Amino acid sequence: MTGPMDPQANFTLVILQTELERFKFLVRSFLRARIAKIDAYPHHYLTLPETLSPLERQYLSSHQALLSNHYSTSFLSTFPTNLQKLDDTAGGISMVDKPDEDTAVFCRVLRDAGKVEIQGPSQVSEAELTRGDVWVMRWSTVREAVRRGDVELI
Repeated sequence: MTGPMDPQANFTLVILQTELERFKFLVRSFLRARIAKIDAYPHHYLTLPETLSPLERQYLSSHQALLSNHYSTSFLSTFPTNLQKLDDTAGGISMVDKPDEDTAVFCRVLRDAGKVEIQGPSQVSEAELTRGDVWVMRWSTVREAVRRGDVELI
């Protein structure tokens, strides 16, 4: 694997290879997590294509086409036409699942973003989002700051 090199070079090479494998593992884990989120809420992300990369949009559209075709051939074709939609909002109730907006997210403040209200179980408090801070907050609390680019999710 490392050949007839001096022991110090061998050790350095082994460390570099190990670090490369660790990095590849982290990237694969990140991609699996992204795909799991897309798979969990496909109709929601179809309405927000700007939040996905071009490859994620391609994956989502092909995955959704496969699922729709499967559902249609398996059982939806036996339903009346008005009940065959997978994203129906009839009766004021949406069939489209969305991620829980009260889920906690880790975020890093990129630019001073001012104060945000934090809803606790019995009281409301405020937190100052200062550049460099790392917080664990509800997504609904930091959503607008993320969209403005003041905060990033980590």
